[in-house]
Formats: sequence, C-alpha cells, structure tokens
Amino acid sequence: MKSLISAIGLALFAQTSLLVVPVAFAQNATGQGQAASQNDPSLARRAVEWSRDRLAELDATIVVLEKESARLQGEARKNADEALKALRDRRDAYRVQAEEAAANASTWTDAQVAAARKSLDDGWAAFQTTRDRYLEAAKVDLATRRAILEAELEARQKAWRNSIDELRAKASKLAADQRAAIDARIAVLNSQVDEAKARIARLEDASAEAWETTKKSYADAQKLFSDTYASIRKTIEDATK
Repeated sequence: MKSLISAIGLALFAQTSLLVVPVAFAQNATGQGQAASQNDPSLARRAVEWSRDRLAELDATIVVLEKESARLQGEARKNADEALKALRDRRDAYRVQAEEAAANASTWTDAQVAAARKSLDDGWAAFQTTRDRYLEAAKVDLATRRAILEAELEARQKAWRNSIDELRAKASKLAADQRAAIDARIAVLNSQVDEAKARIARLEDASAEAWETTKKSYADAQKLFSDTYASIRKTIEDATK
C-alpha cells in the first residue's frame, strides 16, 4: 500500500503542470462567440467573480489535510506531503487563473469570459481529482473526509451569503409587491445553504460510494444555488429596466 500511495503521489505531482490550462488563452478566444451566446454573459462574468471565492475552498481543503499529515510518521508522512505539494501547486495555478480573470473580465468580450470560465472550471476539477485520488489511495478516514467538505462549505457559505445580501440590496429598489416575491425566493436560497450543510452531516461512512454520493449532493446544492440566484437576479434586472 505504501508503494501504491507513493506512486500515486508522485504521478499526481508530475501531472500538475500538464492538466491546468492557463486563462491567458482567453485572449485569443475570438472563435468562441457561438459558445458564449449559449450562456448568459452577465452570469458568466459572475462565475468568474465567484472563482476567487473558490480559492478559500481550496485553502480550506489543504488546511485540513495539513493537519492530518502532521499526525503521520515515516513513509505515510512522506506520501502525504507529496500529495499536499501537488494540491498546493494546483491551488497556486488556480489562483493565477482567478486573479488574471478578475483583473481582465471587465474588458474581455463575452467569448473571452466564457473561455476563462471554462479554464477555471477545469482547474477546479483538476484539484478535486487530485484530492480524491489521494484520499482513496491513503484510505483517509471518515472524520477527515467530512472535515474537508465542512471546511469547503464554510468557505463557500461566505460567498453565498454575500450574494444573498447583494440580491437583497438590489431588491430594495423594487415596488413592495415585487420585493415581497423576491424576499420569498431569497428565503429559499437561505434554506438551500442550510440543506447543503445537512447533507454533509449525513456522511456516515468512508466508503467510496458514500463519498461520491455526498460529493454529488454538495455539487447539486451548489448548482441549485447558482441557478436560483441567476433566476432571482434576472427577475430583479427585468423589473428595473
């Protein structure tokens, strides 16, 4: 098992520079207009803004695994440190992408923003894949797995709460009846945040199946929040035109 974990750790580290796509290619994405037109440009730009909030989730994952690594010794500690280095490298590459996108999104075309968003999503997925391969190879226990998702959710909640506050501020400019309808939908957003936390708490074993199910539930909660947020935001924008 030790040799297996070591081999996986080294392989993940070696792949770090190969799987992360630079955001800079968005500068030459003029041929992607059709793809961009299939998405709401304002929401794509919002997703790019949210990418900076995702950094807090990556940091939270690394902090949990660093605490776990500190309790290990010998070969197990070495393997954990190798995996952590691979994760830090992916996190740092994602930070570069997110900062470049945030700095340039206001001047990029919709196609360039869409390309940057895809690049960021790919970088995020690469980090998650690296993390999960290590967790499986090292047979990381239930408590640590739950701690990772809880730490990620805590970081994500801050971004969600900020988004909810933003919607409330925009809704305050609407007529009373419109504002009441928006407030009811915002209440649903709040309940979705609470449900995401409850789903993670229901992780009861460290099996691969349970882990995948809980991760999917969390991912579904994120998508549901994003879709609901987008719908409310569009309603507010339409009402204020």
